Amino acid sequence: MFDDLTKPDAAYIVGLLQTDGHHHGDVEGKGKVCLELAARDAHVLEEIRVRLPCYGSVRFRTRTTNFRSEYRSATLSFFDQATRKELAAAGVPPGRKSDSIRPPSRTFVAADYFRGLLDGDGSVGFTARGMPFISMVTASPAIAEYVSAVILEVTGVRRNSKPNARDGVHNVMVANVAAARLAAWAWHEPHVIGIRRKREAALKVGAWCPEPARAARYGVTRRAWTDAEDEVVLNEPVDLAAEALGRTVKSVAMRRWRLSGDEI
Repeated sequence: MFDDLTKPDAAYIVGLLQTDGHHHGDVEGKGKVCLELAARDAHVLEEIRVRLPCYGSVRFRTRTTNFRSEYRSATLSFFDQATRKELAAAGVPPGRKSDSIRPPSRTFVAADYFRGLLDGDGSVGFTARGMPFISMVTASPAIAEYVSAVILEVTGVRRNSKPNARDGVHNVMVANVAAARLAAWAWHEPHVIGIRRKREAALKVGAWCPEPARAARYGVTRRAWTDAEDEVVLNEPVDLAAEALGRTVKSVAMRRWRLSGDEI
C-alpha cells in the first residue's frame, strides 16, 4: 500500500503518521507502528485500520497527562513487518523523528499528504474575531519549508519558514483568502479521509468569502449564486455543472455541500 503514494489514502496516512505516529523497533526485526489520538477522533483510526494491508487494532485508555487528568485516547497499532518496511521507505522511519521528518522522496498526492500533516500538527478554523486561518507547527525544517512552498504554490502568499527564537519550532500560518484557498485545496472533497472536526472546520473555511464591502481589500470579486444555478448544481454531475456555469469544480462541489446541508 505505502509503496504507491499516488493513492490519496496512502499519502494522507503517511502525513498523519509522520506528525502523530510512532514507529518502534527495527524494520529488520520486531517492531510496531502506533498512532494515538484523542478518543473523540477514534473514527479516523478505524478508517485507517480498514485500509491497512495488514491486521491492526484500536484500543482505548484513560490516563493523566501534563495538560489534563482523565485524558481518554485511542491508539491504532499494527506489527506487520512488510507494511512497516514500506512505511519506513515512505518517510516514517523507526525512532524519534519530530525534527527529521521530510516529504516523501517519491511521487505523492500533495493535497492528501498535506492534509495528513495538518490533521497531526496543524490547526484550522476561525479566530474569535471571525478570521479564517490555517497554521502548522513543526520541529522539522524540511516540513516547514514544504508547507511554505505549498502555501506559495496554492495561494500565491509567501511565508517565512524560519524557527522562532523562543523554542526553535516553526509556526507557519495563513489567514483570510489564503486560508480559504488552502482549505479548499487540501480538503478537496466533502468526505475525504481525515479527522472529522478538522474537516468540518476546513469546509467552512474553504467556503469563506469577505463581506462585500471588504471584498476589494482581498482582491475578491464575489459572484452570487442564483436559484437557477443552484438547480444545476443539485441536478447535474459536478464537472458538467462547473462547465455549464463557468465556475470551478471546487466551487460547485462546495456549493452542493452547502445546499445539501450534509454537515457530517
